[in-house]
Amino acid sequence: MDLWQHPVTELIDAYRSGKASPLEVVESALRRIELLDPSIGAFREVFHDRAAAEARQRSDELARGDWAGPLHGVPVAIKELFDVEGGVGCYGSTILADRIAPSDAAAVARWREAGAIVVGTTRSHEFGWGITTQHATLGSTLNPWNTDRVPGGSSGGSAAAVAVGMVPLALGSDTGGSIRIPACFCGVAGIKPTYGRVAKRGAVSLAPSLDHPGPIARTVPDLAVGLATMSGYDPSDPSTLPVPPPSAMVVPSLAGVRVGVVAGLHPRPLREDHRVRFDAAIEAMSEAGALLVELGFPGADEVRPTFATIQMAEAHHVHSSVMGIFPRRASEYGADVRGRLEMSADIGLADYLSALEARRALGHRFARLFDEVDVIATPITAGGPSTTSAPDDSSDGAGEAPFRDVVMDYTVAQDLFGLPVCAVANGLDGEGLPLGIQLTGPSMSENAVMDAAAGAAAVLPSPDFPPIAGS
Repeated sequence: MDLWQHPVTELIDAYRSGKASPLEVVESALRRIELLDPSIGAFREVFHDRAAAEARQRSDELARGDWAGPLHGVPVAIKELFDVEGGVGCYGSTILADRIAPSDAAAVARWREAGAIVVGTTRSHEFGWGITTQHATLGSTLNPWNTDRVPGGSSGGSAAAVAVGMVPLALGSDTGGSIRIPACFCGVAGIKPTYGRVAKRGAVSLAPSLDHPGPIARTVPDLAVGLATMSGYDPSDPSTLPVPPPSAMVVPSLAGVRVGVVAGLHPRPLREDHRVRFDAAIEAMSEAGALLVELGFPGADEVRPTFATIQMAEAHHVHSSVMGIFPRRASEYGADVRGRLEMSADIGLADYLSALEARRALGHRFARLFDEVDVIATPITAGGPSTTSAPDDSSDGAGEAPFRDVVMDYTVAQDLFGLPVCAVANGLDGEGLPLGIQLTGPSMSENAVMDAAAGAAAVLPSPDFPPIAGS
């Protein structure tokens, strides 16, 4: 097996046994980026010299018997919404094209403290407000399974980079599904933690009460290491919780785990091939020992409108009052993000406050589901990724539909309620493209969610590297 194929946990074992060095692994990652990124466009910026120098340092430390932390010598990529000191800090927009990040974002700093080596920043949808990772002038990321399709977003660059082995671990963020959507469409894994687990300091905000940093990797154990090392209270970030980080250990198991299947959380009919795969996943989990529990959730149709009001109101505030660039520089936005900001200007204070009250009521009701189950299983999308030529269009079980609706009807609840949710691959759809399943748990239950997700991953068909990755 080539070095680029190893997950984080195997790289650490290889370092400890002397079978590989951080310099060899980082050089392998940089070669992969040079070979494949021209065809995929995952990276905004690659730190060739800096990464190589850090890799030499990490290799020298190992030779002396020194160990920086759980990510010692592991190459990682950072979604461009997070600052990387000295790197381009444009947040995926031409408006900030000349901005240089003054320091590392909190999550980036914590990964560095754990020994990680940042090899580059990955493309995001402009300011994180979109699920296609397409941009008319700054470059787009393509789906590595079919470059005529989008990779999902907004963490599309991070997911694509992991999918083809350019890095084993990448940082993403999730406001309405932006970790889980590209993880699904690129055939990898991702976790959105409990709100407040990970500091947001040093990252541009989309909607402050909905934004969640989190890792993307090929395996759930790698997610656990990535999440544990980036988590923790930050005295400079009032959104963080004063609680210990989750454990980096994963015990894959579904035996006795109560898995909820909630009809109300299926607001959109699945395309037939997606329905078949989801039903097969539920059956496989049951055969592995999961106890299936069917539940109802009255008022589920209120989730998406409530989310939309809060997201749009907060995003408008960020762009107009915090950054001060809208509407002053409206013409420089991409058409899709500009249109959303223009629509959001119509949301008043009363609308926002009503949505916050609805969120509290819905969240209280949703939390009660976990009196009867340990995790809830749902699809991540009702259909496949859109094409790069028509990125806003897709289809579900009822026919053609807007791509945002096909996906976000399944992904926004966890952000609205701030709950941990882990996405894992669930084979390929009828078009040969990856699809996934997500497991949601109660607040602060990341380890239980990851244990169940790892158990699910063990019995679900997991796609290998896409053909473009070679072998």
